[in-house]
Amino acid sequence: MPVLKVDLQEGFTGETVVLRLNGDEVYRGAPKTRMQIGLAVSKSFDLPPQHLELEVTTPLSGASESLELDLFQDSFVKVNLLPDGKIDLKAVKEEDLRYI
Repeated sequence: MPVLKVDLQEGFTGETVVLRLNGDEVYRGAPKTRMQIGLAVSKSFDLPPQHLELEVTTPLSGASESLELDLFQDSFVKVNLLPDGKIDLKAVKEEDLRYI
């Protein structure tokens, strides 16, 4: 079964963050980036192969961003909260993981 790994990385300071997969809430928390490692929270989801939509929102600011993925092999997504409050989502290929 493929794994979707979502890393909330830079810019998180304790605001509420919600992750949804195909509209279903799978995480709600108040992550804070640990500056030493550049990571706030890492979440993994074992899911059957499928086409899915990952949505990340910060309800207080109203920022929201989504990404469509074909989950037929392990997939990795990095999420950063930019200084202007926007959310940056990027799917990362497995061979590029050593650079994040």
